[in-house]
Amino acid sequence: MGCEKTFQLHLDPDLVEEFNDSLGKHEHISEQISFVEKAFERKKYRGVPAWDCICTCVHRIRDGVAYLNGQKLGSMKYRSAFDFINFINNAAVVLDCVQMLADILGVDLSEENSRTAAFNMVGTDGKGTDKQYFEFLRSLCGVHPAETDRHRRYQGADMVSCPYLTWTHTFPTPMPEAWGNCDIHAHAFVNKSNSWGGDVCIQMSQVFAHIKYRYSLLNKIGNELERYQERKIEELRGTPIPDRGDDEDEADFIDRLKGVEEERFGSNNDYVYDFAKKALQFVPSNKANVAASRRYANAWRFALSLQLNVLRDMSREGIDHAGIDYDDTDWILFEHLLYLHCHADELKPFGYNLEKIHYLDGTSGPSDSSWGRLKLCEMDEVLGKYVAFDYETDSDEELYMLSRIALYEIALRNPCEVNDAIPFDSKYRSSDAMEKGGECDEWPLLRRGSRSKARR
Repeated sequence: MGCEKTFQLHLDPDLVEEFNDSLGKHEHISEQISFVEKAFERKKYRGVPAWDCICTCVHRIRDGVAYLNGQKLGSMKYRSAFDFINFINNAAVVLDCVQMLADILGVDLSEENSRTAAFNMVGTDGKGTDKQYFEFLRSLCGVHPAETDRHRRYQGADMVSCPYLTWTHTFPTPMPEAWGNCDIHAHAFVNKSNSWGGDVCIQMSQVFAHIKYRYSLLNKIGNELERYQERKIEELRGTPIPDRGDDEDEADFIDRLKGVEEERFGSNNDYVYDFAKKALQFVPSNKANVAASRRYANAWRFALSLQLNVLRDMSREGIDHAGIDYDDTDWILFEHLLYLHCHADELKPFGYNLEKIHYLDGTSGPSDSSWGRLKLCEMDEVLGKYVAFDYETDSDEELYMLSRIALYEIALRNPCEVNDAIPFDSKYRSSDAMEKGGECDEWPLLRRGSRSKARR
């Protein structure tokens, strides 16, 4: 029996993470959907959406690298080297995923695919490559041991089969001289009468070298991915998005922006545009609520002006896009204005109520809307300071809109992103809110320098 000997591969796991970072490099331009996902929406790989393939490849490579790095090969006690069989199959998955990413992104690997430096096995016609020889080894040793028939330049017959492969250092007798300095011996029957077949001798250093090289191609592919995204962004930045025309209805303008966002980022923010349109069209039945509803509508107009900048510049960062210089939530005013989360002491007892008043938005059934009315009524002592609710005559939709207006008024009196982004102007703030804002120099979330108008 030979001496104990093991082999272990090391692939740099940071490489796949760097590639993954390239996928999210421009994530700042869309909080709810990755820009690159939208960029690949129309691109297919054999009829399958390319984005799905990209995500699958990244996950498989990440897990595959971790698995391969954890394998110590060469200590199998069985006759066949099953640990190598498992290893080469999983390594092939990683390398196939690398090749797939290159194909999707249109990265030319023709030079890399013609490489022979690892195995130096050019085959019977002199045209073989490392990539092809590795695929032959995987077929013979792993996936098609009883019928390997697609690698003619390496087979020496129409079909070969492999009854076993053995770690040479565990071989019970001296290793035949013909096997040379190899780590694994795989026998290949050629399925001919009176033929003993052939020897396939495998050196782990060569296998490892090939895997490392193919895995390293993620660098090249990642660079092309970044160039692709930059080109796509510049293309979109160069596509004009007109201001609202004098004869363009406000609702039509919102629908136009919604269509542009869907084209550039996807449809995840559709509901925000839909709500913005409702807020701008809302006419309260009680005249006491008119002034507050106008301020809220003006806030949405301001948010839409910022959103126009987001779509034009393909950026969500900074006061001209997000409304504030920095935001830990990664949202922008356009999204904050719908949810209106703020650090108000008077709202702290009503966390559950705030969740359930969404039942009044017109998308829930009668039972839920009744519960939403009840939860809203329980908040009247707080929200009723800013708007007047009539639970007998107001529709569910009006009650819901009034609740958003009341929460907006509360937000302007407390530390939050909405308060920080909305300008100090009577168009948006009541005199009381202006006074409250002036008292809040020490609020940690407020960033005084961020109160600016959108870029025109």
